[in-house]
Amino acid sequence: MPNPPKKDRQIPGFGWGARRPWWKRHWKPLTTGVLALVLLASGLRYWDEFLCGAPGNGVYFLDGQCVGITDDGYAFHDDFADIQQSIAEENDRVAEESGGEAVKIAHLGTFTFGDVSPMDPGRMLRAIEGAHTAQMVANHSPRFGDSTPQIQLELANVGGQQRQWEPVVEELVEMTEDDVPLVAVTGMGVSIDSTRDIAEHLSGENIPMVSSAVTADGLEHGEIPGLVRAAPSNTEYVLALRSYLEGLDEEPDATLVYDKNEPDLFVTSLREAYEEHLIDFTDGHAQEYEGTTVGEQESPGLYTAMTHNVCWSRSDTLFFAGRAPDLKDFLSSLAIRQCKDQPLRVVFAVTGLSVLQDEEVMASLEDGNMSLLYASATDPRWDGASPGVEAPEYYGGFANAYREYVNEEEGALDNGYALVNHDAVAVAASAVRISNQSEREELPTATQVFSHLMLLNSAHEVSAGGGTLSYSDRMGGESSGRFVPIVEVPLEGDDPIGDPYRTGE
Repeated sequence: MPNPPKKDRQIPGFGWGARRPWWKRHWKPLTTGVLALVLLASGLRYWDEFLCGAPGNGVYFLDGQCVGITDDGYAFHDDFADIQQSIAEENDRVAEESGGEAVKIAHLGTFTFGDVSPMDPGRMLRAIEGAHTAQMVANHSPRFGDSTPQIQLELANVGGQQRQWEPVVEELVEMTEDDVPLVAVTGMGVSIDSTRDIAEHLSGENIPMVSSAVTADGLEHGEIPGLVRAAPSNTEYVLALRSYLEGLDEEPDATLVYDKNEPDLFVTSLREAYEEHLIDFTDGHAQEYEGTTVGEQESPGLYTAMTHNVCWSRSDTLFFAGRAPDLKDFLSSLAIRQCKDQPLRVVFAVTGLSVLQDEEVMASLEDGNMSLLYASATDPRWDGASPGVEAPEYYGGFANAYREYVNEEEGALDNGYALVNHDAVAVAASAVRISNQSEREELPTATQVFSHLMLLNSAHEVSAGGGTLSYSDRMGGESSGRFVPIVEVPLEGDDPIGDPYRTGE
């Protein structure tokens, strides 16, 4: 029998004359099309994550910025790559060696930057380095209590002006249920309205917080339960300034200069502290300007009119209530004022200020016959000073640990952000460790750590770099025992100003 025509040749399993089903006949193009659709759908689903490294790294693209929670899955800034890698390596070591006895602490901050931003990469680099230093001290020494549970550190970026905070904070809440649970949040270094919103949300979830450089009054445990601070408040800064000014041979004749921007809680709170505690030095003299660091868009700080008014008033002292980035332009404007023959003292309060390495600022001070006097959380002359007298008792231990684990660069500690962020994690780790002193086998929870914050006193004071810190209901969320040095630039001598103010005095 001859073979059937080719078009009717049998296809095994279908009988003579059967045709291949359409899905068989079009299998290759169909498969290719479906695969393309799947890849397209997956790409659209994870597009926000592809823009920020890769899916699953904890970081995603939102409103033009890469935000989220990671250790080194995505480097938020080129300068952060090395320190994020160091954090990830320690986190991996903890995962491998802790036997499950580990918890997470999140360091929350603004790790992306734009033309308008209250922070900058330099200060945030030191902040991350300080937090990692405390992680290493907590995991490899008994300074903050027993070495268990071990600490893993995560970085939580809420955006350059913190507008992307809500999804990130919701993730932090979910992390409290992880096998390695989140038990505390540190950082929160910008005193603006969104920081208060973040704190209130975390407080409502019983997640304890230790702010590093949030100094605005009202952002502490007394107002927001579970929120304590590592740095001094604006009121404590101003009280330290008053103590110094009262000791001068001649009483200052001062003018208050303030940033009128809203909603900047740091500036508003600092201005109110000046008005409450230093008003008798001003006779009501005040000048305002519009700052450049917290707003919808960058705007020039207009200081020329103010400098003319300063000359007219013959003030010898200015109380500056603004942010550090504006201070530089302000000093530059004052340096060319008409009344340069009269010495001028500019008074400020700041967590840390690295003007000693800023040639432009130092030139402005010299050209303008000016000095800069500020209350701070650190003094660049604490290295080598007498522990417990001129400098905090454990500052040397902090500085040595920072140089061992992170950075030996000269001047790296001058801006104070490594110190206060180290101390914030030190406080959180100390609260974790005293929460773990029962005989139960379970890891401490965020709620338990929350309840132990106000027990960090007496036998459980925190051996922090900025002082021996103690927290109690008497001080609310403010610590007692933190040094608040007064620094005058240009520096006179190699020793800190004697008899430093301490919070809680």
